Amino acid sequence: MADKNTETWESKLSRIGEYYSELVGAHGANPLSCDYGRPTSQKRKFGAVAEVMPLSGKHVLDVGCGLGDFADYLDAEIGKVQYTGVEIAPAMLKEARQLRPHLDLRQLDILRETPEGQFDLVTANGIFYLLGTDAKYLTEKIITRMFSLTRYAVAFTTLSTWTDYQESGEFYADPLETLSFCRTLTPWVVLRHDYAPHDFTVYLYKQSPFQEDGGGP
Repeated sequence: MADKNTETWESKLSRIGEYYSELVGAHGANPLSCDYGRPTSQKRKFGAVAEVMPLSGKHVLDVGCGLGDFADYLDAEIGKVQYTGVEIAPAMLKEARQLRPHLDLRQLDILRETPEGQFDLVTANGIFYLLGTDAKYLTEKIITRMFSLTRYAVAFTTLSTWTDYQESGEFYADPLETLSFCRTLTPWVVLRHDYAPHDFTVYLYKQSPFQEDGGGP
């Protein structure tokens, strides 16, 4: 899945869309379509993301929502949460809409479009690994955009360089470098590397999560 340095953003989106189209065609309504190895690993990541802040009654924007599985997790574990999912892969979005027609699911590129609504939390679960040779730059660009769209917090997961094995052609982020970048956006950050050896989660807050103002985390 590695790309060339000359790959445009449009061709990158097309490549990623085709990759997920093949997975959806092979697996259908299954976590494997979202490139998860097992449902248990998907649930662990969802759990790490959902612990960023109390989410009951909040509006969540899920960037790269895949099949919308995170909405089901929130419904089962949290309860009443307003969920909006955005996705760039047409085949994935089509499958998600058929599977979960009650959800607010949109085909949208957050780097070029602004989703309507006010979002208390913006999340991204494992969307950076196929971004190619300029993945670090694009990851930071997407995180910055996500932070601009949230009222209170951002939570994202990504593959970690601290693992013993790295799949060829996939982007693995250095946890400390990622945390250092996130601190250029806000001093209120959390790094979690406690739920899987090859993956980590970062929380970014608009203000301290311990500050009581009646509305935030």
